[in-house]
Amino acid sequence: MKKLGFNIVLLGMIASGKETQANILKKKYALKFVETGVYSRNLLKEKSKNGDLARRTTGKGLPLPVVLIKKFLIKEINNKPKNKDLLFLGGRLKPEAQLLKKMLDSRKEDFLAFYINLPDKEVYKRSLKRSKGKMKAVYKVLDTKEIIAKRINYHKKQVSKTVKYYKSFNKIKIINGNQLIPKVTKDILKAIEEYKKVKN
Repeated sequence: MKKLGFNIVLLGMIASGKETQANILKKKYALKFVETGVYSRNLLKEKSKNGDLARRTTGKGLPLPVVLIKKFLIKEINNKPKNKDLLFLGGRLKPEAQLLKKMLDSRKEDFLAFYINLPDKEVYKRSLKRSKGKMKAVYKVLDTKEIIAKRINYHKKQVSKTVKYYKSFNKIKIINGNQLIPKVTKDILKAIEEYKKVKN
């Protein structure tokens, strides 16, 4: 697999299929995952001050505090492999996005961001579905109707600022997530190939 020559930032509404698309991209391109969601979920299980902070925020439908995300991003960017680009799965808040851009700029590295959109009705449908059966235990905690409502509300207020920030320097593509997985993938790959042509 070849490097893209630029990094990918993958954002999206709750239950929009970000992890699914990230795994598809990883099979096609030489990418190393930087997953703030996995980091957050691990902290929820950790017996530490950071774990306690995570349970008071992420465990109640709020995002992980920016100070913890920043430490994580700095570590991951500084440890980037020479033979791979980075795929940032998360980093939803504007301060995180600003840090990410600042660090990549300092390394003279480029990136392209994506936002997978999804209507509220579909968010509820998918979230409640994944909280049942054999899905990850964390979803049983996070995907209750009350917490889903809080997460959607917070997402619209805060993540919209991040999307606007990336739009301000034409670095984000909006993808319709309310369609079949292969079609979402096709739209993302098309945008990536178009960006590669512009860079070349």
